[in-house]
Amino acid sequence: MKAALLAQVEELGIVDLPVPAPGHGEALVRVKMAGVCGTDLHVYHGHHRTARLPVVLGHEFAGELVEINGECRAPLHAGSDVLVQPYYACGSCGPCVQGRDNVCSRLSILGVHRNGCFAEYVVVPLRKVYPKPANISLQLSTLAEPLAVAVHDVRMSGLQVGQTAFVIGGGPIGVLIALVARLSGAAKVVISEVNPYRIRLAQEMGFTVINPRETDIIREALLEPGGCGYDVVYEVSGTRQGAEIMTQLAKIAGTIVIVGVPTEKYPIDTGGILAKELRIVGVRIHAQLNFMDSLAILESGVLNADLAKFIDKVFCLEAIEDAFRYSIEDQEHFKVLVSMPELRH
Repeated sequence: MKAALLAQVEELGIVDLPVPAPGHGEALVRVKMAGVCGTDLHVYHGHHRTARLPVVLGHEFAGELVEINGECRAPLHAGSDVLVQPYYACGSCGPCVQGRDNVCSRLSILGVHRNGCFAEYVVVPLRKVYPKPANISLQLSTLAEPLAVAVHDVRMSGLQVGQTAFVIGGGPIGVLIALVARLSGAAKVVISEVNPYRIRLAQEMGFTVINPRETDIIREALLEPGGCGYDVVYEVSGTRQGAEIMTQLAKIAGTIVIVGVPTEKYPIDTGGILAKELRIVGVRIHAQLNFMDSLAILESGVLNADLAKFIDKVFCLEAIEDAFRYSIEDQEHFKVLVSMPELRH
């Protein structure tokens, strides 16, 4: 099979690999469409601390179930169109028993710790395979995994109906969090972002967006609601600037959710956390229940008109280097997809 192998940092190319054989409790999936994620770029640049190279990148995908090794729940069968939560978890450690398989002590992630979906075939954990909702396209279904991340982040924040939220960073995950927060009943959701293209996209979805390069973000943000700050602040940028302002944006007794992955250690205003009695929540990927919720949201169609705006360009697998170059260099896109050879046309 053809696969996009990252042999070493920033050395990505198409290679021929044997079609993998599923072990017991695994399934073989023929990949149809996959999405390029920020995590893929972190691994590509050598910024992911636990990635194991060489590795076939990719973890957001839709495909066809080809082979099942083990007991499979109905209605799955060979030939089913499927979506996959792309993580292996042991199922028996403390976090797994608590339903927090996303922080399993033996967690391994497709495209990071084992071969992922930028290939014609991929082996996946059988219990993480779900039927693709019939009413959504292949392209839209690739957003199931990042949408599950947003569902997890909003759930972990404890956001209540009628509360307010501020999202620092208007990239794909930031906007997904904003959409899920609004869907969850937030009375007001504000986003900060510097990229003009992303600003326009978020505004098209009905969000108030503040550009910190053009205005005093704290003064502007605190004009609403009532000048007292926000119930929940999601720090999605992973930047020093985001770390500096998050405690100022949160209201007294509010919550800060650390979503963005920093590339270095940043100072945090612990005095502000203490004085306001803020709750700090760290989040990592998403639990299996969140993936199931994501599929239900997609099937309902309630967000699909906005989600369709995420997808900008589709590359074929053989052009994976172009896809990554475009994802890194182009400033006017949101989500890049990769199609497998049989779907190029």
